[in-house]
Amino acid sequence: MAVKIGITGPVGSIKAEALTKIMDILVHDGKIVHGVLVNEITEQGKLKGYSILDIYSKRKVVFAEQGLVSRVKIDKLGVDTRLLEEILIPSLQKAREVADIIVIDEIGKLENTTKNIQKEILETLNYTKPLIVTLHKKSRNPVLQEIRSLEGVRVFDITPINRNILPFKVLRVLNGEENP
Repeated sequence: MAVKIGITGPVGSIKAEALTKIMDILVHDGKIVHGVLVNEITEQGKLKGYSILDIYSKRKVVFAEQGLVSRVKIDKLGVDTRLLEEILIPSLQKAREVADIIVIDEIGKLENTTKNIQKEILETLNYTKPLIVTLHKKSRNPVLQEIRSLEGVRVFDITPINRNILPFKVLRVLNGEENP
């Protein structure tokens, strides 16, 4: 059974830092890691937008930004759902096909944007490969509950205190050295 790992924590960069560290170690160990990474775009401490990176193709686009007119919003920012689907859907399909470990960053922000994205994320969550997702801690999101209910899921809460050791705990679980 594939291990599913969730990393939750406060808004800020420590989830991203931990995820980057985990991915670097996995790649160094010869693992193929694919999926999507989401980055906040800030200017003088204010949120201006979000970008998404397809780890496999290295294609990165800004899919949410201030002033973008859209019915779909993430943190009051307009979302270009077509652009988001264009990156996320093929990225997760490719990850299911070729990756040893699949990554979905900021899952709490993405899955409610369109039905197609929701379907793709759920399919990936239920896939038979190890998976690492990051989620906003305060997310009252049904997807967070769904992730917690999946078999073999282990959710880690990252804090400033455990931020340096958490990547190694996650790696031990992924390597089967610690029970999920």
